[in-house]
Amino acid sequence: MTVALRPTRPEDLPFVTGLERDRENAKIIGQWTDAEHLAAIDGENGCWHRIVERDGEPAGYLIGYDRRAVVGGVYLKRVLVGDKERGTGTAAVAAFLEDVRSRLDPEFVWLHVYDWNERAQAVYRKLGFERYQPGDDERARLDVAAESAASRAFRMRWIRPASTS
Repeated sequence: MTVALRPTRPEDLPFVTGLERDRENAKIIGQWTDAEHLAAIDGENGCWHRIVERDGEPAGYLIGYDRRAVVGGVYLKRVLVGDKERGTGTAAVAAFLEDVRSRLDPEFVWLHVYDWNERAQAVYRKLGFERYQPGDDERARLDVAAESAASRAFRMRWIRPASTS
């Protein structure tokens, strides 16, 4: 299995919204309008919108935001794949981390995950994310940089490894 990320194109929108609005997926992920996806595809507000490809075929999508100027980190907003339990999501997040490490070298990457979504939590822990409870000041900065955690959600954070040289 080969998993890669590529920039989402406007013509990918039916795939993205079809996957997002699927009845089962709609239970676990927020719903964006076509206009919101197109703005993200255009890179507005420091956004990266990527198609997750598995063996050269679209298998999901991922959205991230560069928030280094505000808080020193990168926000992983959304990861969604069609066929679950096949390692595609794990490989997609790993590819995302490798990309942002090599291009941007952020201090950390953070995300929100629902407390009931044990599958996602396990993926993130496997990749080095840990549950993170910021203090009031930092929480306020993260909320401004991205968004507040939803009800029944918490933050997880991956911290850049210390240099070995």
